[in-house]
Amino acid sequence: MLRLSLTLALIINACGGLWLNPAIADAAQPSKPTYCPARTGELNERDKAMARIAWQYFENNLQAETGLVNAADQYPSTTLWDVGSTLAAFIAAEKLGIIPRERFDRMTSQMLDTLRHLDLFNGEAPNKVYNTKTAQKVDYRNQPSTHGIGVSTLDLGRLVSWLNILSCLHPQHQAKAQQLLESWSFCRLLEHNQMYGLAFKDESGKVEVQQEGRLGYEQYAGKAFQQLGFDLSLSSRYHNQYATKAEVSGVELLVDSRDASTLGAHNYVVSESYAMDVLEHGLDEENKPLLEAIYTVQQRRWEQTGKVTAVSEDNLDRKPYFVYNTIFSDDVPWAAITDKGEDMSDLRSLSVKAAVSMAYLFPEREYSKVLLNAVKDARNPKGGWYSGIYEDPVKGFNKATTANTNGVILSVLLHKLYGSLNRQCDRCGKGVKLSEAFLRINQNKRQCLAEGRFR
Repeated sequence: MLRLSLTLALIINACGGLWLNPAIADAAQPSKPTYCPARTGELNERDKAMARIAWQYFENNLQAETGLVNAADQYPSTTLWDVGSTLAAFIAAEKLGIIPRERFDRMTSQMLDTLRHLDLFNGEAPNKVYNTKTAQKVDYRNQPSTHGIGVSTLDLGRLVSWLNILSCLHPQHQAKAQQLLESWSFCRLLEHNQMYGLAFKDESGKVEVQQEGRLGYEQYAGKAFQQLGFDLSLSSRYHNQYATKAEVSGVELLVDSRDASTLGAHNYVVSESYAMDVLEHGLDEENKPLLEAIYTVQQRRWEQTGKVTAVSEDNLDRKPYFVYNTIFSDDVPWAAITDKGEDMSDLRSLSVKAAVSMAYLFPEREYSKVLLNAVKDARNPKGGWYSGIYEDPVKGFNKATTANTNGVILSVLLHKLYGSLNRQCDRCGKGVKLSEAFLRINQNKRQCLAEGRFR
């Protein structure tokens, strides 16, 4: 009897007493894995078809030698902004099941290796443009440039946002992302809570530091740098000292008050910056009403004119090859201009990336259905979505096909799966990390300049 009792006790202990105590039994069961970031939605067949079309652009334009992707179809050049869009596309393609994890890791690792060994502008940060086949510094005509043409910190902000998301979703790449970022000097790029770009002042070779960013894109990029640990408390806020109000088509908008005639930069109000801010950084008390106004004013123009409206800056398939189609710029509603302010109203277009972004951010709205229906056929037969559709029906499709348009579309569909990933990653405590020593040096301009001895 004693032996039986001991045997029973051993059995009970071996089983942890589970069959005698349901509460303990439940607690001892292996818990389901908790994923962070977690999926919050699902894609339908239309979404998957859109994603496959967008991804084909990257298949068509990937350079085997470097892992970089052409910013425009079959043209071997890219900016750091477009590298950010490419990284977004890589991440989305893997998460959407278009490419396997092994291929994603190979492609991403090769691109990070190429970026890590770029010839930097003035030894500080990446040049504005590189040849995608050779990874050499070039000018905007894709001609080799020994010294380069400058640094766009705004462009770097887009890449930084997706390096953070990469490190969060795929921590196996976090070390390379950190090494890449810590190979750059930020001491002249991020100062006074704002962003600054670099360019040659004149033929003497002297490098000039220029404040960079206007309301919209400034906040999008500012938030990305803020996540790294830099103080961008001015650039990351919409309601800063440069913000003012303007009315367009009966809708009140927040616009930038800085004057292009004296500062040399236009204050474009377009869809893309607001959409990307919400897609990547999430809705908050500041940007929620601003995004609502951006959507509403474009719907209002459609109601008033019959012209389906979703505007942004876009590459064109004809001269001048790039135009800012705006809601408001330099006190002019619905201006379509070049970066030099030249009027391009005859090339105003419906932007595919803007239409898709607005439609997916407001999926229940009737106007969103109008937007998606308007752009559903704007696709390149060889793969990828066109940049837009000209408002002049004679001109038809704007057949420029780009990494940015297709990268934005893929990131929109990734957002449908996960929501705003930078916000989720922040809550999970995941993302790219910079060392305290690197942050300290780069935020101490005197020490940073002394170590770098930049011109």
